[in-house]
Amino acid sequence: MANGRAASDTAARTAAPGAVALVLAAAVAGAWGFGAAADGASWADGLRGALRGSGSAVFAGYGTAVLAGSLLRTVTPAYRSRSVGAVWAGAGLALLFGALVALLAWPVAEIVPASYRDPVSRRDPGFLYVLWLASTLLAPALATAGVRMGLPLAPQRAAAPATSPEAPEAPEAPGPAASDAAAPRFRLPAEDTVRRGVLRGLAWGAPMFVFMLMLSAF
Repeated sequence: MANGRAASDTAARTAAPGAVALVLAAAVAGAWGFGAAADGASWADGLRGALRGSGSAVFAGYGTAVLAGSLLRTVTPAYRSRSVGAVWAGAGLALLFGALVALLAWPVAEIVPASYRDPVSRRDPGFLYVLWLASTLLAPALATAGVRMGLPLAPQRAAAPATSPEAPEAPEAPGPAASDAAAPRFRLPAEDTVRRGVLRGLAWGAPMFVFMLMLSAF
């Protein structure tokens, strides 16, 4: 009983139950919906030419997942500690990150072959292109729903111990360390969860990106 109480004090749920499933389902629905809407449409020819059909579907699914995760976070205030504005600022950060990845994917789509390059080894750099995009964008999409490290639990700060009213302590003069701790720090207008998700997406996608380029060069 004591261990369970201690665990609940040191960790708090930051994502609503089923958040991972909802975000993934939204991504699949967004990718499928884009494919259905872009089939034979002239307005999608430019996107397919720049990012390929598979890449365009991945980015459409990512945008849908970010919106779904942010909406879920908005309507479940019990699982967030910040304002609705901070939630949608995080969504903006995630969408901006997706746009930057799309700018990088544009020239990469021209370098990486779209089909098997070596019929003997059956290497497929084109398939790695989709895996690179998915591994880079998965963590930020989940982060918009409050998912950290692939899990809905995140450590929280321990509450300050209460002081006894019978024996009040004399106030101490603030030292340099206290003044530095009390000084406001610059923070991006987005949630910590999304910023960490962006960094995690970079960490997950970088090895796949390097491997994809190496495989395409040989």
